[in-house]
Amino acid sequence: MSVTSILQSAQYRFGQGPENIRFQDDFYSAINDAQRDFSTIRNWGFLRTTGSLTSVEGVRAVALPSDFGTPYDIPGALRITSPSANSGDTIELMPYEQWLSSTNYDDGTETGTPSYAYILGDNLNLSPLPDAAYTIAIIYHKIPAAIADSSSTITIPTVYEELLRKMIYRRLQDAGWSSERELVISDADIQRLMNSCARMDSRKYGGATFNLAPSAYTRSTV
Repeated sequence: MSVTSILQSAQYRFGQGPENIRFQDDFYSAINDAQRDFSTIRNWGFLRTTGSLTSVEGVRAVALPSDFGTPYDIPGALRITSPSANSGDTIELMPYEQWLSSTNYDDGTETGTPSYAYILGDNLNLSPLPDAAYTIAIIYHKIPAAIADSSSTITIPTVYEELLRKMIYRRLQDAGWSSERELVISDADIQRLMNSCARMDSRKYGGATFNLAPSAYTRSTV
């Protein structure tokens, strides 16, 4: 599946030629909107990826990868790889709201090997404060790269092309473009395709995992 093939298909469907720059502009807006909506409807397995973060001694916040979308919230998704003395240690991700409301978790200004973390904005916040520079491997769900021209890469796998095309055509219709032949795209049709894609994704990457947060987070102090 390429941007060029989908653009040419859309031009044919809506009776537009390559000289119509306004149609192409609306097309790129439509494909980006469709790809983004597709990717945020659920935590797709094909969006799962890995990255590496490096903390600074005494600094709580570490910038998340630029393509970070949502955390892969299971035990082991945050793991220290350096220094070697702590290699393999896991960091438990807690909801920010629970970190704020916990009465048993004393964060303060204590330093040590990070054992907990919470996400706030574009940062992963570590606790306790790192007492050294730590390298942390992270598993997360990425956000698709923006599509700017026909040479761009589509993040969504080719097997889901039919759904992506219909989501694009639907947005072009909403932008005021009419097809030369009656083009009917129903919500039921899109939902049917979405369910089919979800089943394929689950078969290939595994089903959804629910990581229920503990009732309290506690850390013994030395």
